[in-house]
Amino acid sequence: MEGMECAEAVAEPVGGWWFSVLTQGSRRWNTPVCGDRHDALTWTFEPKAHAVAAAREISGALLSEWGMERLSSDVTVVVSELVTNAVRHGRPLPLTGHGDGGIQLSLMRSGGEFICAVRDGGDGLPRRREADPVLEGGRGLALVSAFAQEWGVIPTPPGGKFVWAQFV
Repeated sequence: MEGMECAEAVAEPVGGWWFSVLTQGSRRWNTPVCGDRHDALTWTFEPKAHAVAAAREISGALLSEWGMERLSSDVTVVVSELVTNAVRHGRPLPLTGHGDGGIQLSLMRSGGEFICAVRDGGDGLPRRREADPVLEGGRGLALVSAFAQEWGVIPTPPGGKFVWAQFV
């Protein structure tokens, strides 16, 4: 990623119209605010390798449905990395009365802004690191930084986190 400007992780989202939707667990929010349509959808996956391909496919299809195809290649790379990290390094969300568990993918839009967020039950916070040129892994968050406008982590009590990325 040498020579590329990368976004740095931020703890609190700027202009977080989507922050309350994400943290309050809304499944669908379709309310015009200041003339922009807002939509938010969430899926729950088993924390297994097949979740990565399913999340990528859902993201691409939804971007197409929302008329945001121009973001598709960047978003699908980032969704792949975030879901892969949740599967490999996170923990499943605890089961609740709502039948949650596993890992969650939330996709949200407002006007031309698109947010993806992946939630897992692990307490460890992700951090960018220098990738070892010999090892296969270790480049995920560098890719997220390169493709997203901004990204960050929101810890969730009593445990777990959302890792989110913004595209415009």
